[in-house]
Amino acid sequence: MTSSNPDARPSFCTVRLTAQPVVKQHAAVMAEVLRDPLTYRFLEEGPPSVSKLERQYEFLAGGKSPDGTEHWLTWILIPKDQTTPIGFVQATVREPDTVHVAYLLAPAAWRKGYGYEAVSGMLEVVFARYDVARAVAEMDTRNVASIGLVEALGFRHAGTNREAAMFEDGVSHEHVYELPQSEWRRRGTTGAS
Repeated sequence: MTSSNPDARPSFCTVRLTAQPVVKQHAAVMAEVLRDPLTYRFLEEGPPSVSKLERQYEFLAGGKSPDGTEHWLTWILIPKDQTTPIGFVQATVREPDTVHVAYLLAPAAWRKGYGYEAVSGMLEVVFARYDVARAVAEMDTRNVASIGLVEALGFRHAGTNREAAMFEDGVSHEHVYELPQSEWRRRGTTGAS
């Protein structure tokens, strides 16, 4: 581990966003933020209830898997010029190998550069605090915006999982993208303070 206290759940800021560690109290506002069904076009589940988010956020706020092998980091994203969140970023750290990254933004925040800014900031924090060789992102093969986001961040296609998820209209496949920490550092990308 590269941090003196990797179990601490830090906030971070980017140029336009404040990222707060998730707590149970975020559930009500996030249920509203995440209620648009369009958000779930490429996901198996639909909009969560407040009670489901309360349980999930309380669990994630613990910061570690029950067996202690994973660090769970979830941040709520709030634009600095607003009070309402626009989504979240998430990192599942499995030292010394990988950090699996995920992100979800409300449709009103799409195509404004928030995803790039938030994931970039999260990677800066995770790579600085944890001993991981690479970041991994998985997304539905039809999710062109998400593919564009990870490619813009320097991720490279590493494979495709066939029949990764079931939807009412059939199965979907998922692309797997990877970004070595050494490549991230070489690019000199910075996104968080």
